[in-house]
Amino acid sequence: MLNFSTSKMPAHGRGSEYSKILGEYYSAIEPDRSVVAEVRENDLLRARSAGFTIGDLSCSVHRCNSPMHRYTMRHKSRHTGYSLEMVTEGEIILISDDVELHMKPGDMAFVHTMKVLEYHVLSEGSKTIGFHLPWKLASALSFGRKVTLDQVFSRSSGIGACVASLMESIIESHRELSPAHCATLQTMMAEAMVQLGTSSHEDSEAKWARAELLESLKAIALGWLHDLELTPAMVAERAGVSVRTVHRAFQSSGETFWSWVRDRRLERCHIELTTPSFSRHSITEIAFRWGFGDLSTFDRNFRKRYGVAPRMARASA
Repeated sequence: MLNFSTSKMPAHGRGSEYSKILGEYYSAIEPDRSVVAEVRENDLLRARSAGFTIGDLSCSVHRCNSPMHRYTMRHKSRHTGYSLEMVTEGEIILISDDVELHMKPGDMAFVHTMKVLEYHVLSEGSKTIGFHLPWKLASALSFGRKVTLDQVFSRSSGIGACVASLMESIIESHRELSPAHCATLQTMMAEAMVQLGTSSHEDSEAKWARAELLESLKAIALGWLHDLELTPAMVAERAGVSVRTVHRAFQSSGETFWSWVRDRRLERCHIELTTPSFSRHSITEIAFRWGFGDLSTFDRNFRKRYGVAPRMARASA
């Protein structure tokens, strides 16, 4: 346990003394890691750190009251593994190699710790919890699984909430754990960390698949945009999916199938009404060509979208 305060120190040298003591503390806990801190010299600094192990997992908690400070952790080993960092107080920017992650209380980040981790504190102090998964254990657990790194996860729900609760429980009760319990918790925590990254990858793949399906459905609908008889059933049959899937795909993007079709038809009408080469075509002809069977409906929707009547849009062009 490290408790540090500059209340009895002169203003000059506070920052360098804090950096020195913090570095010595973490080097004693984990020999291949060094820490350099940068703080404002005039700040009345109070910091508290705790480091311990759960089996092969290295765990740490660091709190500092100083605003706008930075500390950097470097690992000397070439293969060091993964680190799960969680912010419980304050606001920080976590930098790992070329990645910059903005984190607020409750956010977690799963990062590869091959080189450097920098913590840039943006608030009136901060508190972070870190769990380091060594390379050997990380590679064994993640073998054959796609793990997403360098991404912010929320503890608000799902696997994120479970992992965050487990981290906090271990921090609170690690002194009372027997070696057997530590071994069990190491397995649980390590698997939970990898699962968090794996779940994120699966979520990303699912989002990609949904986006790809939506683009395919839109392409089919665009081909029949001029058809007065266009329906979701026609698009569903052509895409080989159910009508319900069509509706859900469009709703996931924040609009309905029919609102999307209406807006695309209005865009086509607006283009032709404001293009000189279509000046010989009447407004009625253009509206009917793009699937509007009722002129009053077309006029009302056109005014709502573009703020002017169709004839005024044509006259302005």
